[in-house]
Amino acid sequence: MSNRCKLFLFLALLADTVAATEVEKIRFPAGDDRLPAFRAIPEGDGPFPAVLFLHGGRGGKVGGDPRASLAALARSGYVGLAPMRLGAATLKTEIDQTRCAFAYLKNLPRVDPQRMAVIGFSRGGLLALIAAVEHTDMRAAILMAPAPGRGALDRALGRASPPMPPFLILVAENDTRQADHVALARQATQQLRGKGVETEWILYPPFGPLASEGHQLFFRVRGDYWNDVRNFLTRHLQTE
Repeated sequence: MSNRCKLFLFLALLADTVAATEVEKIRFPAGDDRLPAFRAIPEGDGPFPAVLFLHGGRGGKVGGDPRASLAALARSGYVGLAPMRLGAATLKTEIDQTRCAFAYLKNLPRVDPQRMAVIGFSRGGLLALIAAVEHTDMRAAILMAPAPGRGALDRALGRASPPMPPFLILVAENDTRQADHVALARQATQQLRGKGVETEWILYPPFGPLASEGHQLFFRVRGDYWNDVRNFLTRHLQTE
């Protein structure tokens, strides 16, 4: 193995080690149960702003990369929690689990409860919208290609009304395979703005080699969109 290859391997292993030390597997209380989650806490005494990350997928499938997302958040100075909804069979159960996760995160010792945000991808984007409708004390909400949820997105948008946190809605131009996420993101943007809710949206260029695979943009933490996530959180959470 060349010295250059050895250097790249060392850097890759170092990056994995850093991520592993930042993110831990935990179980948090939810009624009579204790549910699995990933948690990341930055170094220092805090108090830190905090972000609830809601993955995509349902029924045992996980869309996105919760662990890497929390590692990136921790490196930017945020406490992060990603509940893993592996056993949730219904939307109601998922909403209940999200409420418990938010309450747990908000009450962690080194968290500033006045600086909370939510990020959600696909199914998690739908849950993030519902959480932001319910928890008007949030400071920011980011929806990445939110899912329709058999009309649940429409119903949540119908209940949305100020005061609500500012929104950032992200989608790739070719995210149309499972659902037309471009149309859904545009609809959410228009309805929130129509109700006077501060809402930004970003339409990214087509992602990936296939015509309709734009959903995969958010399968990993990528500079394509993560810089926009970080900048939005900085504007809304890093000020007292």
